[in-house]
Amino acid sequence: MGDESAKYASQLLLALEDPQNMVGDGGRLDVSFLHQSFCMAGLPVRSPADPRYFVRRDDRFSLMINSEFVGLPGSDQTFHVGVPWGAKARLLTIWMATQAKDPSRNSGDRFLEIGAVKPWLASIGITPNGDGIARAKEQLIKLAFASFTMMFKESGFHMFKSDRLVDRAAFGDGDLLHFSQGSMEKVRWPLGIELTEKALIRFREYGVPIPTSRLAAIANNATAIDLFVFLCYRLPQLSPAESELVSWNALAGQFGKVGGAREPPSRFRDTFEGSIAAALRAYPEANVELTDEGLVLRYSDPAVLRRAFIAASPEPVATRRRKRRNRTEEEPAMSQ
Repeated sequence: MGDESAKYASQLLLALEDPQNMVGDGGRLDVSFLHQSFCMAGLPVRSPADPRYFVRRDDRFSLMINSEFVGLPGSDQTFHVGVPWGAKARLLTIWMATQAKDPSRNSGDRFLEIGAVKPWLASIGITPNGDGIARAKEQLIKLAFASFTMMFKESGFHMFKSDRLVDRAAFGDGDLLHFSQGSMEKVRWPLGIELTEKALIRFREYGVPIPTSRLAAIANNATAIDLFVFLCYRLPQLSPAESELVSWNALAGQFGKVGGAREPPSRFRDTFEGSIAAALRAYPEANVELTDEGLVLRYSDPAVLRRAFIAASPEPVATRRRKRRNRTEEEPAMSQ
């Protein structure tokens, strides 16, 4: 992250530890986080034709996602879990990073309570019942089994790092079998998931702050989410006198659908313009321009965006956390 962006993130973390440092009376901090690598290369927009893997790349960076092949004990059933995709997978990745950044969490605590995801999803407009929650469960299972390989081209070398987000998880008896058969209505939330140590560290050290309330407007648009988090990450890094052109070809590689070949820029632009409009409605402070050549980025003051993290509410952060814990304790661990 650039100096301004790093300062911006540190101020937000200070406010999370003591809301009065930033918020003052009558307001609360409303912030989520995402690892910067996911701000640069998004998950698949739609379900990949091949459930085993997915690759997204540009001239300097590539992201490969691999799906596990699972054999269930006590059964001859084997299946590919599939690659995480779509808006729900993106939102759940943001939720994981946000939980990892929670200052009330012990430094080595990698376990995420699944009960905590439901009020967070509700806060961005995903209702606790119906198809939205079923899809969220499906994508959480895919994220739990996925592995990620990121490769960078730098100074004549190719450097890579591989990791998983989730180290282990506990599922109810029969749930993975129902998942493999596509019977999501029978699948319950996992009992819990535990982040890998690397994922916890990376989320904590390289988390890009995102205003949670702005996600509600784009919660069902995967490409708009990608563009929104990309702008939250990239714009504060530019110098005030600097502009950057991201060509249509680069945008198609970074954000477009990926199949057997990269989506043609002309076809990508037809769908991209609607998504960038949605992303800019969520981030009206962004200083960007859509041109015939591509997207022109200009410095956007992080202090301006920072105001989006303040939501008017007289309820203290500590009270909200206490209510969240109480809700989690009252709900059955396996509730749907």
